[in-house]
Amino acid sequence: MKIFKRTVSLFLAFCLCAGMFLLQPQSTVSAAVRNKETTTAVRMNSNSFDSSAIYINLPKAQVCYVQNINTGSKNLIAKNTHYYTTSSDDTYTDTYASIGLYAKKTGKYTVTYDICDKAGNKLSSGAVTVYVKNDLPVKSVKFAGKEFNYGLTNKKSGKLSVKMNKGYTLKKITVTTYNKAGKEVVKTMKNNSTLKLGEYAYIYDNSYSSGRNYSTSLAARTKITITYIDKYTKQECETVYSLSRLAK
Repeated sequence: MKIFKRTVSLFLAFCLCAGMFLLQPQSTVSAAVRNKETTTAVRMNSNSFDSSAIYINLPKAQVCYVQNINTGSKNLIAKNTHYYTTSSDDTYTDTYASIGLYAKKTGKYTVTYDICDKAGNKLSSGAVTVYVKNDLPVKSVKFAGKEFNYGLTNKKSGKLSVKMNKGYTLKKITVTTYNKAGKEVVKTMKNNSTLKLGEYAYIYDNSYSSGRNYSTSLAARTKITITYIDKYTKQECETVYSLSRLAK
């Protein structure tokens, strides 16, 4: 009988502790973390537009808007293109706004804006530096001693050489190919080293009870992603090249 009472007591104590644990406020890490930082610098080409060039985090649990957008120049047009705002305490979805830009001419511009509440009262302000420049980050890309060609090649491998223009810093080179099963294989490589081209094409294969959906390609694509530091914004950027050969 004593053993039974002790067992029951231990079980009740366990249930009480478990209940207290479940009643504790859950972790609020997700509420404090933003998936994306507010934009502070943008790089564009002249005579180009980007409908989501500027990303702005908005206060949570409060309806607010981006207002008083100003570029200070007729050569750069800015417009509020998107916003998600709510009065509910949504800890899983970021509240944000986007400003789209159209750049007419090269130059350096500053976009300013205010974040206001529903009544129009200013809560905070922001500024974004916009660099409209047409110089290219990559000076040249050579494979097997020749300038890069996007057509099919019969070569299996060759030396890959990347040269950046002045002011741009090469950070890394990432190579994406496919294995025999058609799945992506991603590796990094050093500049001026041998690049082995992929042998297999991608494969999409989805079977279900009433049929099958299958697709692939004649070409085995090797994607080369060049990551660099932009000359103006000092931010990390990417540009992509690709080589293809007939797939096995």
